[in-house]
Amino acid sequence: MNIRSMTLCALAASPMLLVACGGSNGDGEGPGRYDTDYRQLRWADPDLEPLTNEHSPEAVSQFVRNGLRLQMRAGDYNWAEEGGVAMPDVSDNAAEGGDDYSRTNVHVEGVDEADRLKYDGRYLFVAESPQYSYHRFAESVALDEAAGDDGSVPEPPPVQALRIYETDPEQARATYIMRYELERDADSPLVLSQLYTLEDGDATEAVVALSDSRYYYGGWGWMGMPEIALQEGHTRVELVDVQSPENPSIRWSLEVEGTLLNSRKIGDVLYLVSRSSPYIEGLEPYAGTDEARQNNERLISSTPMSDLLPGYRVDEAPEQPLVSEGDCYLPETLNPDEGFADIVTVSAFNLREQRLVSAVCVNAHLSGLYMSLDSLYLGTRAGLWREEKTGLHKFAIAGGDIRYRGTGLVPGQLNWSDPSFSMDEAQGYLRVVTTVWEDWSDPEHFLHVLKEASDSDSRTLDVVARLPNDAQPAPIGKPGEDIYAVRFLGDRAYIVTFERIDPLYVLDVSDNENPSVLGELEIPGVSNYLHPVGEGYLVSVGQEADENGGFGGVKVELFDVRDDLNPVSVEAVELGGSGSWSEALTDLRAFNFLPVGTDQLRFTVPVTRRDGYRWLDSGLFLFEVNELTGTQATLETREPLIVESATGSGYEYPMGGGSDRSRMHGDTVYYLHGNDIWARDWDEPESLEGPFSF
Repeated sequence: MNIRSMTLCALAASPMLLVACGGSNGDGEGPGRYDTDYRQLRWADPDLEPLTNEHSPEAVSQFVRNGLRLQMRAGDYNWAEEGGVAMPDVSDNAAEGGDDYSRTNVHVEGVDEADRLKYDGRYLFVAESPQYSYHRFAESVALDEAAGDDGSVPEPPPVQALRIYETDPEQARATYIMRYELERDADSPLVLSQLYTLEDGDATEAVVALSDSRYYYGGWGWMGMPEIALQEGHTRVELVDVQSPENPSIRWSLEVEGTLLNSRKIGDVLYLVSRSSPYIEGLEPYAGTDEARQNNERLISSTPMSDLLPGYRVDEAPEQPLVSEGDCYLPETLNPDEGFADIVTVSAFNLREQRLVSAVCVNAHLSGLYMSLDSLYLGTRAGLWREEKTGLHKFAIAGGDIRYRGTGLVPGQLNWSDPSFSMDEAQGYLRVVTTVWEDWSDPEHFLHVLKEASDSDSRTLDVVARLPNDAQPAPIGKPGEDIYAVRFLGDRAYIVTFERIDPLYVLDVSDNENPSVLGELEIPGVSNYLHPVGEGYLVSVGQEADENGGFGGVKVELFDVRDDLNPVSVEAVELGGSGSWSEALTDLRAFNFLPVGTDQLRFTVPVTRRDGYRWLDSGLFLFEVNELTGTQATLETREPLIVESATGSGYEYPMGGGSDRSRMHGDTVYYLHGNDIWARDWDEPESLEGPFSF
């Protein structure tokens, strides 16, 4: 999509162009004028039927260009709804690797997820957050005489850096090795956000650094690109060779047009999910004059299609197409008066071979992504909110070869807080939980089970079962309750709903075509994240709540679900008061765990404790689930790692937090708070050391 270098001398074929015909265009007549009356155009709903990549290039071109025209129509922006990512069924060893150290908490073994902290058992790799760097920069400048009279500070320096630490778990220490700065132009919107590792046996050969488009917003720091349709985002992948950690270097780099929505890595193959909307320099939204409207249509009609689809660039080589018209999956039925310009691209790159394996694009509002070792599902939003549906597009992904399999449609939408857990694949079936909001005060929740149609040519995912149904009409959730957590675990599914109390529902999904509700437990508070422990236990991270639904502190709870018909709460711990928060409430990567033998599971949760508006402290809280092989497991706490505390002098707030992470290695805990690493022995609070400086 090399828009800036395009030439406009050749006009693409378009039904909107009146070439010397003298036809009426609504803004006057005359040869060589363009029809700028877009009132007959309407947004396509591309998620209501199976997709195909067999439309003619001309049909694909018209569909995308009509989407651009609709974006120009005053007040008719097409908002994109990007959501989280989901993965399949997990076990309590779903953090990759079976060593004596923990890794990123992922949804399924074998499918890695990017994070700002990666650990290989020897080295900690940290994606330095520019927001924390800015806070420290602003704090130091504000205290300096160089600051303005009004206390203002200059813009933060555009520095992106990878930090490398060598660990010594025997001594509960870490040593700073290197702070490697990634080159960026001063005006670059690319911000380093997440990492993967590329392994060579047990050692890390390279760190995969992902950067995406951000913008700086006042005192709030770096924010994600706003999801309006007219934008030009980019995603950058840098393969940093760390075979010599003291002297890292860029081995290979890749830049993709489009804002990064999410990613996954299986083996050596990196999957990027990005969103782009054709960007043409010179377009004027809400054009108020005939001259401006004519210029808009001239640009839309004459821009080559190759410049409207996303491209990519390797190292400093010329840009090349990421997808062509034949890679774009559109609805089987295309109306010439419909359009849709948002392009969601799924691309697979082999990191070791440093090449593009395959890529496909879909015109859709992405609301969730689910990936197993074999399949990729795109959850998309369709219809108006009172009639909203979720489209489910399935792709096979063997070895990075992305191939479309079919589309299904179910009523409702995926979980608003984290669609990552609303989908699950098992034995070729897709299980999905959605919520229908026909009445805002009384949502309805459903479990749907879909399967590829026996007739593969139909390219459909058929609904084969649903709960509630005629045989089991009982609703999931009490009146007015919303879904706060979903977890599929083998033959069971667990759903938490909440308004004033927290019902935990246990569903039997062992027979995919005949699911059923087995049991229910009502307790105070709400669970946002559910994690399997041993055989028949769940740990939840949520919030305490009163009888009116008002939230209290962060709540960690152990459930015994060995008896499906009668799940029980074993023990609960509340951390802080109202206003307290944990990253684990919305991001499973903040929850870290390590099995110790067969009888114990250790896990850590970062928490910022508050008492209403008053900040108290921030740190990492340590828990154990013991007696897993005994008659009754127990939940126990250990002394937390508190690294920031209020002094009691006026209004205070933490300098770090927001994306805290942790890792465990043997009896040592490593804690990333802000951009700083701390370490401590699990049983020795006095051994706390840090931050380890560079």
